[in-house]
Amino acid sequence: MTEVAISARKQLGGLIEGAGRRRWGWDGLPLATPQHHRAMRASAVMVLARPIAGDVAFLLLRRSLTLRHHPGEFAFPGGGIDPEETPVTAAIRECREETGVVLDQGHVLGTLPALALEASANVVTPVLAWAGDARSHLAQHRHDHETHSTHWVPRSHLVDPENRTTVTYGDYWAGPGFLLDSGHIWGFTGSVLDWLLDELEWSSPWDASRRHEIAEGVPRELR
Repeated sequence: MTEVAISARKQLGGLIEGAGRRRWGWDGLPLATPQHHRAMRASAVMVLARPIAGDVAFLLLRRSLTLRHHPGEFAFPGGGIDPEETPVTAAIRECREETGVVLDQGHVLGTLPALALEASANVVTPVLAWAGDARSHLAQHRHDHETHSTHWVPRSHLVDPENRTTVTYGDYWAGPGFLLDSGHIWGFTGSVLDWLLDELEWSSPWDASRRHEIAEGVPRELR
């Protein structure tokens, strides 16, 4: 691995080992309590990074345009945790099913504390992982019907102030977002990426007063 990749992997792993400088959890996405765990569906997402052309990229998928919930939105691979699964094994399975990227537990750096998505009644555990650059597991085979497309989004794109914005959805949501050619990253995914970039000291100052409003037709639940 290059020095950039070695440093990035070490920094990501450090998020698991110690408390961040900035509080984890938000008013709209609080830390999950025992009550949340009892009342809501347990879910996990895979926050996967890899080295790419002297940079680091994160894996996102664009959800199918025909889905009832969150059609066309960008998200981390993820979904519900089956009874026999842990957050880690569920995230690995969902990543394979939704993107075709095959991982094992050796790629996993650890988990961040679960957050409560009260709007969609999910308790979500982010699983941090490092893919490396081995072509065998990065080959994107056929993904399932819930995925429209998969994207490795470079850090350089995410930290560019021209691609940063505050995304709003009516009175229900206002939070950090990122602009892509075909849409916005926002909600849970945008908040987690924003926190990661700040914690790793990768982010650059950006104008939070610059706003993009999500059209009313977008479902209210956040992912």
